[in-house]
Amino acid sequence: MKRAALWMVLAALVACNKAPRQEEPAKAEAPKVETPVAAPAPAASDAAPANVETSAAKLVVDEAAFADATPASAKSIGHTSVVFKIDFSNGQRAAWKPRSKRGKVRYKGEIAAYRLGRALGLPNVPLAFPFHVAKEDLNKATKGKDASLLDEEVIAEADGSVRGALIPWIPKLEFYPVETEKSRAEWEPWLFKGAEIPEKDRIIAADISTLIAFDLITGNWDRWSGANLGANGPGGHLLFIDNDGAFFDPVPPGPLAKQTALLQRTERFSRSFVEALRKLDGDALSRAFGDESGEPLLSAAVLKGVAARRATVLSIIDKKIAERGEAAVLFFP
Repeated sequence: MKRAALWMVLAALVACNKAPRQEEPAKAEAPKVETPVAAPAPAASDAAPANVETSAAKLVVDEAAFADATPASAKSIGHTSVVFKIDFSNGQRAAWKPRSKRGKVRYKGEIAAYRLGRALGLPNVPLAFPFHVAKEDLNKATKGKDASLLDEEVIAEADGSVRGALIPWIPKLEFYPVETEKSRAEWEPWLFKGAEIPEKDRIIAADISTLIAFDLITGNWDRWSGANLGANGPGGHLLFIDNDGAFFDPVPPGPLAKQTALLQRTERFSRSFVEALRKLDGDALSRAFGDESGEPLLSAAVLKGVAARRATVLSIIDKKIAERGEAAVLFFP
């Protein structure tokens, strides 16, 4: 699936996994979350106002670029989740996932995944940061077209603002179909059976290995449902997109078991990733996630789960090192 476009427009719904909402018991199948990625540029009727410059050259992947920006044009692009495409008054464009009744803290998964990736020195997780939008401003930016959605789903604070995760758009994003049968026939032998890796594919192979461990640590149940991995990150790296299925409390047991099984089968890992993961313990892990509006981004229970899964990942890797040797297991730089 390849579409030239800017970052974060609606991804296709593919084979949803079962999982509970973060703050509700597991009773029914959770909806697929559309991380908006790689879709065509908006048509003329859907474009930002004429005074808003939205060319890729003007898009700056920098939190500071949105500091004084206000929504100029906004449109709901989610089906089962609440996601808005926002063009800002200063020419920036982003996807915004608000706090909503469909997932009161799911937006935090995007922010936490980025912060964890940064702490581990990974170039793979796109920037996502807390961003409040006044509900009134959002309604004006949508020109009232999404008034019912805003009233029924979006959760506003006492001051009328709405918390959420802002994810700047990235030009010309493409997907890497990691979950397809054809793709797995290529990368599984590299990681599971020690097959020779073509030089052009070594970065991808290392990134998939790291992705398997990263998703187990974060408990991201939604990775393997389709179109949740970007193909054209910096330096040829894959992009770990769509992380609002991560950091649930508790993590859905079915996907967690599958993630653990994937890690058990993986025989090659990145040395730099494993070394960084060893250092990220105790207080360092808590500091990595930081705060949101003066409060811890993740709850104590979620942090405890992350720490436990980190220990599981390292235990599995250390057992492999004991059996096969460090050079064989820490195969990638």
